[in-house]
Amino acid sequence: MKPVLFTIPFINWDIPGYGLMMMAGFMLSIWWAARRAAKSGANPDVLLNCGFVALIAGVVGCRTMYVIHYWDQFKYRGGFLDIAWAIIDVRKGGLEFYGGFILSVICVVLWLRLVERVSLRWYFDIIAPSAALGLAIGRVGCFLNGCRFGGVCNLPWHVSFPYGSSAQHAQWREKLPGAELPKELLHTYPNGMTMPLTNDVLKVSPERIAAAQAAEDKIDAQYQAAQTELATASTPADKLALERKLNGLSRKRILAKRQYAEIRANLRTYGISMEQLKALAARHRSLPVHPTQVYSTITALLVAFFLNALYWRRSRDGQVIMALFLIEPVTRWLLEVIRADNPVDTIHMFTISQFLALCMTVVGLVGLLLLRALPARSPRAEIWEPPEESESGPVPAGG
Repeated sequence: MKPVLFTIPFINWDIPGYGLMMMAGFMLSIWWAARRAAKSGANPDVLLNCGFVALIAGVVGCRTMYVIHYWDQFKYRGGFLDIAWAIIDVRKGGLEFYGGFILSVICVVLWLRLVERVSLRWYFDIIAPSAALGLAIGRVGCFLNGCRFGGVCNLPWHVSFPYGSSAQHAQWREKLPGAELPKELLHTYPNGMTMPLTNDVLKVSPERIAAAQAAEDKIDAQYQAAQTELATASTPADKLALERKLNGLSRKRILAKRQYAEIRANLRTYGISMEQLKALAARHRSLPVHPTQVYSTITALLVAFFLNALYWRRSRDGQVIMALFLIEPVTRWLLEVIRADNPVDTIHMFTISQFLALCMTVVGLVGLLLLRALPARSPRAEIWEPPEESESGPVPAGG
């Protein structure tokens, strides 16, 4: 698990593994699709345009489905702006593949039909292997981020994620034997809820914690002094001014107490240092789990290579995309059986991904039946001819 691969020097920008793998998957998928298009007589520029449409729609769709599915994680984030920022902040993951896949298919269909006016069946056949390749590379990002983890596993190839990971947190929440945490790593909030300290809190430097404590002490002293002055104030004007001052200081006190409150309270309560707390956290990794992200990468790569081979051997346009609709759901269904991060909350029988996998299978089967009633070669599947170039440059249209 490596959520941040590296930090750009001087500007201190963190490069997240999840985001980098998404971008790598996008670039390689588009390159592969454009190469397949050029070899088979399709227009590579159409594939480039579809790629950008799919990228935007994919991120929006993936995030939208995740937010809807896990709305409880967002609705208690605070005010409207806090919730809105939590929804759009995808730096730590939180994407559902099928949401992005469905919205991307819809948007690409509209783009190909209304803008490019080319064959849907042919161009989707070109896209299908690249979609599987993008999924494979994206799952590497999931592995680096620690999301999409599997259930407890004792096989030789198991993996264990560090403290603060989604797997470790979920196992503690489910009270699995061996996932217990010491009291020093737990914090009880004013509402009575007890939660593990987060990685973000543990990354705070001792200097910043000391500065936060000093700021709180300073405001407390100012508040106490203002209260004393108010008790001895003799005129109504002085009392009104001091009351306004106290109101302002009261708001500042609340903000000062909230800054790093969890970590400061635990350090004070248990009398330990930040170094000791970090060392304690490092010893509490997740229980060993199935590397489902790696399984998904392997299966998606196999599907991608199979679909690419099928493309060059297909007997009619549309077979490759329908094969993707039939094969990918099977692999997803099997993976969902051993995944531990997706609840069985759809029709009380399936995870949401299993349910959508069933729907995709139905679409694939119906699609194959419909293809038999269509011409083997799509009437819109016209061979693209690149513009001719003269010595002085490209020949204008109609020239």
